[in-house]
Amino acid sequence: MIRPAWLTRTSLSWALYDFANTIFSMSVVTLYFPLFLVQTLGYREYWLSLGLSLSMGLAAVASPFVGSASDRRIGKNVILAVATSLCCIATLLIPVPGHLAGVLAAFVAANFLYQVSLVAYDALLPSATDERHYGPVSGFGVALGYIGTFLALIIGKLLVTTPADNGRVFLPTAICFLLFALPCFFVKDLKRSQTSPVRVADTAREIIRDRDLRWYFAGHLLYLDAVNTVIAFMAVFLVKVGGFSQAKGEVNYFLMFSTIFAVIGGLFWGWLVRRRGARTGLLATLALWIAALGMVCLPLAKEHYWILGPLSGIALGGVWACDRPLLLNMVPRERAGSFFGFYYLTGKFSSVVGPLLFGAILALPLGTEAIRYRLAFFSLLIMVIAATACIARIRPKQATPQLQAGGP
Repeated sequence: MIRPAWLTRTSLSWALYDFANTIFSMSVVTLYFPLFLVQTLGYREYWLSLGLSLSMGLAAVASPFVGSASDRRIGKNVILAVATSLCCIATLLIPVPGHLAGVLAAFVAANFLYQVSLVAYDALLPSATDERHYGPVSGFGVALGYIGTFLALIIGKLLVTTPADNGRVFLPTAICFLLFALPCFFVKDLKRSQTSPVRVADTAREIIRDRDLRWYFAGHLLYLDAVNTVIAFMAVFLVKVGGFSQAKGEVNYFLMFSTIFAVIGGLFWGWLVRRRGARTGLLATLALWIAALGMVCLPLAKEHYWILGPLSGIALGGVWACDRPLLLNMVPRERAGSFFGFYYLTGKFSSVVGPLLFGAILALPLGTEAIRYRLAFFSLLIMVIAATACIARIRPKQATPQLQAGGP
């Protein structure tokens, strides 16, 4: 069997971190911390929103500074190892206190450290492979990440049978996160800056001055607004508008079925980036999002959602498979951490703005609930169309002679 040129021990070690961190995000952030806080301990959802907002806000503020530090003073793999290890310790501590303040403090620490680790992880990609292979390696990481979702669901299925069992998930989640993350800790940061330190404010001014970076970050903010909102509201939409039953497990089956296509999508988009470039891949991804959101705005029958699910899964896999290589193609490799700090700053901001707008539209006294949901999804469609216009304004990068010759 012929191994692809991009698949090396180093690139596999890097991509495994996507697999590892998805176990944490699915088990802790998405599923079992909310259930543990509300069902097991009996606290109100307000405290969940407070803990999540606080951890994301702190991560947003810290991300540019962490990225800048990773380029100069501390290696990206060192920051990654320290943040991940501390995140796993905090995860272990979540069920220990048994009272609100302690539980929230452990969760805020764990999610903050997880979000910070992603800055160093994405900025480490140039040390894991060369520029020609950013697309395939990034897409491979996305595919492994969605496979990690299945492992997280299996862990929960085996350990949780009643609401009282929710706290049992945190120990194996922390162990799996650390275990599968370990290989990435040894991806040596080869692209450390040898120039004078660049301040966060200098990077911000550079983004504002550079035409392509301005359009990139504007588009990044808009399409992540839409994507994060879809992730947050899709399950509720399926129940209230799509006619799916949560009690019968139809929502879980739908999401797992869609995730299979997200795995396939990660590999496909990585191949497309390698062949056609990251800008073309991201534009194609956004075109698919426009089609998917356009379908959601229509009065669909229940069976039509089984077509929409795979379409959304493939589109979801394309976002991170394409936009990381696109940013890396526009910035100096030795300063990737500084720019990925702002990448995550805009990402965290989008996770607040999009859901707020979506929720405000749902609260309007307009027609039926189904109509309000379709209007809310229409607002996301407008965001993605605007994002596509921004990304289209980025000047295509000239192919290297080796790529033009069809290099490996």
